[in-house]
Amino acid sequence: MKLNTTMKNLTALTLVMFSTYLSAQQAENSPTSEHKLQIGLAGVTSQSLYLDGENQTRIFPAIDYQYKRLFFQAGDLGFNLIDQNNWEIDFGLGINLIGDTERGDSRLLENLPELSLPLNAFVSTQYKSPIGLFKVKHNHEINNKHNGNSTSISYSAPIFKDKWLFLPQVSYEHYSDEVVNYFFGVEPVDASIEIPSYQAGSTKTISLSVLGLYKINDKWSFVGNLQNEFAGDEISDSPIVNDDQRLSVFAGFLYKVF
Repeated sequence: MKLNTTMKNLTALTLVMFSTYLSAQQAENSPTSEHKLQIGLAGVTSQSLYLDGENQTRIFPAIDYQYKRLFFQAGDLGFNLIDQNNWEIDFGLGINLIGDTERGDSRLLENLPELSLPLNAFVSTQYKSPIGLFKVKHNHEINNKHNGNSTSISYSAPIFKDKWLFLPQVSYEHYSDEVVNYFFGVEPVDASIEIPSYQAGSTKTISLSVLGLYKINDKWSFVGNLQNEFAGDEISDSPIVNDDQRLSVFAGFLYKVF
């Protein structure tokens, strides 16, 4: 089943946040294993920013695997370069999108050129402090879809309540003009009376989210995430955009294989 690419971002965010704190708990309570694998089933529904775009709901498998310093989490293939005390530095390949390659399946935009998945090389660093997790990540597109880049800064703070872990997060992400125009721009050759030409500069998005994790037993866990994303003016001013914010809801069950 095709997975909306905006949903992939939410899925990646949710599973990475989940994995970070669950791995920390496992490290405290059990010997470290070279292999770690969690599989599960998840569903997500997300609003569309695009003009006449439809809200979409998808159900899909979730996989989180780690072998020593190598990891695969929600579509990101990476390597842990440094992991010392509370500091961690990773690099790898993945997909990070501000838009949606299907443009919300909008019939009004079906004549625009098709979008493809940009592949990014990324480097990230995170610091686990007594008050929460701070993370900075930089992405640069490497498969010649738009040749743009983005940088994000996020902070999340764990709140424990019985078997629940709640993790509110705030994040800021800056996108270069290449990324913005790839997903929300309109080239003159593709313009029409209804959809005029539009090119924008770089912009930002701000996201607020709350993750909830419930540990059912030693093998099973429930994870959910509610996120609202606020887009910058360079996005909301586009003639193919209908809104300046996007609400997404994620829920799933994960099983610890080993």
